[in-house]
Amino acid sequence: MEKTKKSWKFFSWSTLGVVLVSCVLNAIIWVGFHGFPLVGIPEKEEVESVTIFYGEEKERNIAESEDIDLLVKACNLLNYQLWGEKKGDPELTVVYHLKNGEDVKVEANGTTVWWRGKAYAIKEKDTFVNILQGLFFDRERQ
Repeated sequence: MEKTKKSWKFFSWSTLGVVLVSCVLNAIIWVGFHGFPLVGIPEKEEVESVTIFYGEEKERNIAESEDIDLLVKACNLLNYQLWGEKKGDPELTVVYHLKNGEDVKVEANGTTVWWRGKAYAIKEKDTFVNILQGLFFDRERQ
């Protein structure tokens, strides 16, 4: 009976080790492909309205629920990488006005995101700025 108990302990510790190593490798590979997500973006339910600034002269105030949801989800396009070139100035600023009175600001250009006072190189270049420009500023021409 003692041999069975001993082999069970060995099997469970080995299995746990393999599972942990697999999880760590999986996380490293996922971050390598997708980048780190921005942590602290408000939930849709917390946001009262959003103001988007594009360049110095264009500004849009958004208060519709569907557009707010879209703007909250759009921040998932701003995954960043640790090693990358951070350059330029912000082209687009998104300010989330929360129901508790606070403001949360995200700034970006085609290659860099500014979040909580730090600059990070964006994993997917130009995507965030191009999509928001097309959705919220090119509508004016139509």
